[in-house]
Amino acid sequence: MTKKNSDFFFEYYEKSNIPDTFSEVLYAQDQKSFVNSNYDVDKNLDVINSIFFVPNYIVPKIDSKLFSIKKVTQFFKGYTILLDGFATVDEYLKFRFKKNAKSILKRVKRLELCFPISYQFFYGNISQTDYDLLMHMLKKMIINRFKQRDDVSQNLLNWDHYHKIFFNLINEKKASLFVIKNDTEPICISISNHYNGKLFSSVSSYDIDYGKFSLGNIEIYKKLEWCIENGHNAYEMGMGDLSYKREWSNNIYNFEHQIIYPKKSFFAIIQANIEYLKVLIKEGIYKIAYVKYKAWKAKRKKTKPFLAKYTTSKFDSESNLENFTVLDINLENYHFLRKPFFDFLYSSMENINTVTVYEVSKPQKTYLIVGKRNRQQVIFI
Repeated sequence: MTKKNSDFFFEYYEKSNIPDTFSEVLYAQDQKSFVNSNYDVDKNLDVINSIFFVPNYIVPKIDSKLFSIKKVTQFFKGYTILLDGFATVDEYLKFRFKKNAKSILKRVKRLELCFPISYQFFYGNISQTDYDLLMHMLKKMIINRFKQRDDVSQNLLNWDHYHKIFFNLINEKKASLFVIKNDTEPICISISNHYNGKLFSSVSSYDIDYGKFSLGNIEIYKKLEWCIENGHNAYEMGMGDLSYKREWSNNIYNFEHQIIYPKKSFFAIIQANIEYLKVLIKEGIYKIAYVKYKAWKAKRKKTKPFLAKYTTSKFDSESNLENFTVLDINLENYHFLRKPFFDFLYSSMENINTVTVYEVSKPQKTYLIVGKRNRQQVIFI
């Protein structure tokens, strides 16, 4: 009797497969079922299948005459947005956020006020040139974001794998690539898997210079809008206890570890019970270790000093601006000015085309950001 380990979530969303242990799957939300074309009962008669990360809103079916099943609720939870019953994304916002729904819409409007914003979905058609460029930029965004967080990205550890598989998946409509652009510059990029009318947000990041604009929330808003308009009834965010997932999700669910074995085999029964005990112990260890890890990480962040790179102050002087040098922050030499410049746009609600950056003093690293209604002095330290 052999044992086979499989990750249901990975197989389902990344490979668009139902593990061959199950004859079909049923969705608890709408009672729709999908038959597994890969099901082969004979392959499983001498196998103990140990299958982890089965979302409990998906109910896999087995032949109960031939197989028995043991289930263990796993420690990590999953997060998804169920969209049945919502005709528009704004309906979902009102349901989920109540009075705070307007704050999400304001973020979208603020971004579009400050920049010439466009949104692009690649689903079923992307060129190799566009794909390589956007994946390169997404990788760069992730690197910068995790440097800012002083953390390690699991996505970067698997980057070669992601880059290899997603081009074909996008062109086969098994995945998509979503981009938010400021004019021609991508500022937020996300890749997602698609299967059976569900979207799984796989890898996302944004340009940290635009941090004030809540691009992550705008990304979710626009992708939900796409889902509703294109017949997708679930936006899956997977595991990971993050605040934005708790805020957006209307379905926080458990994962199960399922052990399926031939019910008439004495040896299979013994081995399955041993595997069941191993899984129980492993989940208990995860719980203890994860709680300690979270406490250590929170303490580490509190004790790490924050080093400000610049200070800002309101500037009321009517200085003759002709005495100062106008700067182009799109030039590489002045990229360090992008974040204070974009923060100014956000706070002053001005369009990028009506704001100018001046260099006041190079030795003192002093600059002015001048809009129609406001002026701000920036000093780098």
